[in-house]
Amino acid sequence: MDGQGFLLLEGVLTPDEIEHYRRQALDLAEKERADGTAVLHTDDLGQHVRWLVNKGEEFERLLTHPTVTPVFEYLLGDDYTLSTLTSNIISPGAAAGGCHVDGPLGAMPEPLPEQPMAANSLWLLDDFTPENGGTRFVPGSHLRRRKPTAETVSDPDEQPLSAPKGSVFIFNGAMWHAAGANTTDEARCCLICFCCRSFLKPMFDFANHLHDDVRERMTPQLRRLYGLDSQPRGPDVPAPRGD
Repeated sequence: MDGQGFLLLEGVLTPDEIEHYRRQALDLAEKERADGTAVLHTDDLGQHVRWLVNKGEEFERLLTHPTVTPVFEYLLGDDYTLSTLTSNIISPGAAAGGCHVDGPLGAMPEPLPEQPMAANSLWLLDDFTPENGGTRFVPGSHLRRRKPTAETVSDPDEQPLSAPKGSVFIFNGAMWHAAGANTTDEARCCLICFCCRSFLKPMFDFANHLHDDVRERMTPQLRRLYGLDSQPRGPDVPAPRGD
């Protein structure tokens, strides 16, 4: 992780889990397209399903998976918080995405912080190949402490992610990466669990927008992951005296 900026863990999800999560992701995507709430990208050939924590208790298991959480703790400290849990579906014909760094790093001035500020994980629900839009990335680019300037990866060290479904690809949010083009006739699907240091603002406001049933079953670990112990204000955090 320190030198290359990524770690590939194979066999994290079982075949039954892969099938279940993929069906859930595709069903939710279809429902949101039908009701007009779909979040589309890449000329409408890519789709995100956001707020998965509110859309099925089974997604919570990813947040506390014993194989993956130690990696996030190593990178971000044991008080790290969730920034977003989202699915990403890349349909046939989708073009390659633009090269980028993740989340708050894109808004930070250069040089970027030396210590990891954010980390991402892709939970592969399909085999990732160069042909179906497997993520393209530049190993070690997080050490450059700057953001890519080109719209697409054009680096001699670029490589595509080739990995079997059920794998989890974890990487430093400062590592340059982008979605590849899907030139096959099948959709490529993954879940994205993106986390950040506890003092950074997450992409989604979990403190104020978690569904009641999610709050009721929340464990101390999930409470911390949702940022309820690091948010200065929110329905579960008393206002400061004098406010």
